[in-house]
Amino acid sequence: MPNRTLALEVGGATLRAVLVESTLRTQRVLGFYSAPRSNGDLAADVRALATAHGLRWDEVVASLAGELVTHRILTLPFSDRKRLDQTVPFELETHLPFELDEGVVDYQVLGRDGDAAVVLAALAPKTAVREHLAALAAAGLDPRVLDLAPLAALNVFRASAQHTPRDVALLVLDPASAAVAVLRAGRLVGLRTLSHGSSPNGDPTQLVRELRWSLLALAGADALPALDLWIAGESAGRPDLTAALEEALGTRPRTIETLPIDAVPVPLRGRQAAFAAPLGLALREAGDAFGVDFRRAEFTYHREREALWRSLAAAGALALVALVLMVASFVLEGHRLGARRDAVRAEIRQLFTAALPNVRAIVNEKAQLASEIAALEKQRALYGGLAPSAPRVVDVLRALTLGVPADVALEIEELALDGDTVRVRASTRAYEGVDAVKRGLAARPEFRDVQAKDVRASVDGQRVDFRLALTLAHGGES
Repeated sequence: MPNRTLALEVGGATLRAVLVESTLRTQRVLGFYSAPRSNGDLAADVRALATAHGLRWDEVVASLAGELVTHRILTLPFSDRKRLDQTVPFELETHLPFELDEGVVDYQVLGRDGDAAVVLAALAPKTAVREHLAALAAAGLDPRVLDLAPLAALNVFRASAQHTPRDVALLVLDPASAAVAVLRAGRLVGLRTLSHGSSPNGDPTQLVRELRWSLLALAGADALPALDLWIAGESAGRPDLTAALEEALGTRPRTIETLPIDAVPVPLRGRQAAFAAPLGLALREAGDAFGVDFRRAEFTYHREREALWRSLAAAGALALVALVLMVASFVLEGHRLGARRDAVRAEIRQLFTAALPNVRAIVNEKAQLASEIAALEKQRALYGGLAPSAPRVVDVLRALTLGVPADVALEIEELALDGDTVRVRASTRAYEGVDAVKRGLAARPEFRDVQAKDVRASVDGQRVDFRLALTLAHGGES
């Protein structure tokens, strides 16, 4: 089922939002939306924007403005995640005008050089995070992610089909702020946020000068001419700013609205530059994306965990029901098998009684039948081997008893004599036992045809059930 994500950028004088629909394999931008900020009432602005455009979403992601966050790129002589968790906050502490406990720290591993790790470490004051989340909560929003806006904008470039490993500089220019990022072979090597931006009617000279010095500091004077320069942000389309950047940097910048991004429909690509930060924030779920998340410690996002616990509880309840049903099934099957066993034993007892009506004490039908057959054999020998012309049950039982190998444990559950045909339903411990019984009975002269049918394992897997069809030889005469 598609999932809709609303990405919000609330810095500056304009509220910007991007709505993205995601499936397991694809992402598709549904629209770019913006509205001027009112008198600081973010909740009212978000509600007005959602109402005006009829927006509906499943989750929200948001970002903090760059000027609210302290960030550094650090190279640490180890890459173990546990040691990084312990060390990164203290590496930032020397750059803070306040205590470390007053901030929320997150980091992203940008790459590894041997055993060393290169990380982007970012810290946001807890007061800024708390106020931002409270304002969104007043609008009924609980963002799953709280990212850094200038860092999120880089994901727009990385999501483009034209992304190459060349050295790249991205300038994010808005009326109230600006940011500079440098990528070398796809790795972030520098990120800087400026406290002022490109005012609509102001002279861009000072801003261009600061951008140039930032690029020199981040990329180096030798690398500056070879940089592939791109600009984004609300002011990316100003011709005077573009011309001033070209004159100062010696290369003509291109706007990211010209980048082909699969997730952005062609009619919307002309607005990519202005919505770079929220668009990159919405696309951060793609692999190899830049991003940090200040929803940590006391600000941890709990909705996913609560949903997970609810899912686990539901799964546990279903598993318990399944277990109860399975136990009940085993009990019922046990009762059914017990009843069947008792019925078979009663039938065997009935057949035994019919065959030997004078026997009162029945202990072991098979042993007693064998003993009785032996006695009858003695009588037969005594009477000169005379036998009745019609088959008798005792003769059949004798032939069955003698035909079954002594090492085969055979349990006869049903025996029927119908004219010249004897039908037996029995069970043994293994499939080999069935073959041995068939061979043994086929060797008896009393039977001229022996067939084994419906050979299969029992329900409990402890024995093999089968049926025998035996044809008596010459009307049962041996």
